[in-house]
Amino acid sequence: MRTTYAIGVDVGGTRIAAGLVERKGRMLKEARTLTPKTGPFGVIDVIVDLIGEVMGGTHPAELAGVGIGLPAQIDFLKQSVEFCTNLPLAGIDVRSLVMSRIRHDVTIDNDGNCAGIGESRFGAGKGVRDFVMITLGTGVGGLLFLDGEPYRGSRGLGGEIGHMVVRLDGAPCPCGGKGHIESYLGRPPIAARGREVAREFRGQAIRDMAGGDPEAVTAEDVINAALAGDEIARGILLDAGAILGEALVGIVNLLNPKLIVVGGGIGESCGFLVERAAEIIAAEALAGRRDVSVVQAELGNDAGVLGAAALAFDEHDAREGLHR
Repeated sequence: MRTTYAIGVDVGGTRIAAGLVERKGRMLKEARTLTPKTGPFGVIDVIVDLIGEVMGGTHPAELAGVGIGLPAQIDFLKQSVEFCTNLPLAGIDVRSLVMSRIRHDVTIDNDGNCAGIGESRFGAGKGVRDFVMITLGTGVGGLLFLDGEPYRGSRGLGGEIGHMVVRLDGAPCPCGGKGHIESYLGRPPIAARGREVAREFRGQAIRDMAGGDPEAVTAEDVINAALAGDEIARGILLDAGAILGEALVGIVNLLNPKLIVVGGGIGESCGFLVERAAEIIAAEALAGRRDVSVVQAELGNDAGVLGAAALAFDEHDAREGLHR
C-alpha cells in the first residue's frame, strides 16, 4: 500500500527537529527542541516525544515509517551507530530503542545524508544526478549523490566529507584525528577563533556581540559580527571558506559533479563563505571541471527532516515492492 505520510527526525548537536511530511515534501506538522545534554537515553526520549507530537491524530495505516538523521557514522546495512563525535550515541541501538516505543518502522542514516536526500528530492539538487552536499553546522557532514543515488560505500559509511584531511598534522578534530575539515569549519573552531581575536583590541565587534565577554563568544557571534560588516569576523569566515574550497577542489577533481550544495546553519547564513569556496574551485580545479555550480541549500533547517522522511518513504516502498 502506498502510504500518505512519513515522519522525519533531524538530530543535531544543538537541536532536534521532527516533522510529519507528505510524499511531495509538504510538512504538515513540525516540532523542535534543544538537544539534551543528559546522555544517550535523554536524546532517545526527546526523539520519541517529538515523534509523538507530530504523529498525533495520524492513522497508523497512513504512516510509512520514521526516518532519523543522526550526526554519526552509520553502518546503513546493519542500521548501527558506529561513531558519533558530538553526541554520546556510539554503540547505542537507536533504531531498536525508538522502534520499540513507537511501534512503527524506523530507518537511521547520517544527518548529512538526510539533508542531501532532502535537497535532491525537494530542493537545490532536484533533477541533478551527480552532486555533492556539504553541511556546515555544529559539525561538518555531507553526501555524495552519484548517478541519481546516494553513494554509501561498502558498509554505508561513505560520504564523511567533514573528516577529509585538509592540513597534514593540522588542528585537532573532535573525532580524534588532525587537520580535518571539521577541525576548521564547525561551530566549535569558528567560536574558538572568535574568542582568540575577541581577547585582542581588534576583536571589539565580536566581543560586543558576546556582551563584552571574550570567553562567551559563540560561532553565531562571529557570524553576526561578520554580517553586520565587521572585517575581522568576516576574515575568520573567509579563511574557513578558503579551506572549504581547497577540500572541494579534490572532490571536484575526483568526481566531476555538476553541482555542490552547501547547507547547514553556517553554510546557509554565510553566502560570502560559500562564494569564497567557489572562487578557490574556479581557480584551482582541473580544466573541464571548473564549470561546477556551487550554491547554497534551499530547504534551510527543513532539509534534514524532509530527507529523513523521504528515506522512510523509500524504505517502506522497497519493502512493499513499490516503485518510487
